[in-house]
Amino acid sequence: MSSLIDEVLKEAGFSDSAIVDVKAGKLHNGGSLDAASDKELSVKLAFHVKGKIDNIKLIFLHLPAKKKYDPTVGDLGMIATDGGDGSLEDFAGINLSPNQVNIAAPGSDLNLSKDEIETFKKLGKKATHEEIENCLRQVLLDRFRAYKKNGLAGIKPYVRSKKEFYAGEELKNQILHGPILKKRAPMFHKYALDYPNNKPDGVEESFFWVNSIIDDKPTIALIHRVGMPHGNEGYVYMERHFYISRSHNCLQGIGAAMIHGEDETVVLYATRTSG
Repeated sequence: MSSLIDEVLKEAGFSDSAIVDVKAGKLHNGGSLDAASDKELSVKLAFHVKGKIDNIKLIFLHLPAKKKYDPTVGDLGMIATDGGDGSLEDFAGINLSPNQVNIAAPGSDLNLSKDEIETFKKLGKKATHEEIENCLRQVLLDRFRAYKKNGLAGIKPYVRSKKEFYAGEELKNQILHGPILKKRAPMFHKYALDYPNNKPDGVEESFFWVNSIIDDKPTIALIHRVGMPHGNEGYVYMERHFYISRSHNCLQGIGAAMIHGEDETVVLYATRTSG
């Protein structure tokens, strides 16, 4: 009789030999997902973790350790840890060096909506370093609040040369394009689409920002992590980058952590990046 791990990994396209290897402690790259758009890069991974699901959940939701394993991450800060609407203080750790200030200037490659561009223009050409930083922090706080209140529909589109890009629509399409989540965790699938509505029992969430250096330029992401228990055998979770300041449009990862033995877990994680 096959286990939940066997069934889920087979549905994700992993071979029997790969599943045996993963259970034995090896990491397997399952290749790309069926693309949700022509802008997408994707990957699916299966790997083994020594640790109980409760420990993995704690790290995932409340102790993001991106700086430990990602050399591009410069700074990281939690947002609204009290479950509220957040404040500018949550973004106080976002500081721009003198040669980075222009990322927040009109005409840069920063992903902004029409009204956000106007907000920066109102600062004028003589805006100080501090004024630009404060304006950027306010933009990020406003985006966080709009997403938390209205979900994908609250994500303002990015201005492009020919037309606007709607990251909310892209993220929605990514969820709709993945069959396993809908089949295995339909309530979580619906919540991922309808957030913040239709919240299932047991769901927990957290928010944080990350300032990474990509292509020698600061790149700020607003990240939503949400997860819930899945029966007695696992935990299903999502990481959604609902705003990325440059380089990419958005990113979304869906994962399943499944019990394997006493203190071990097998994880399936699939991520889609819109570039």
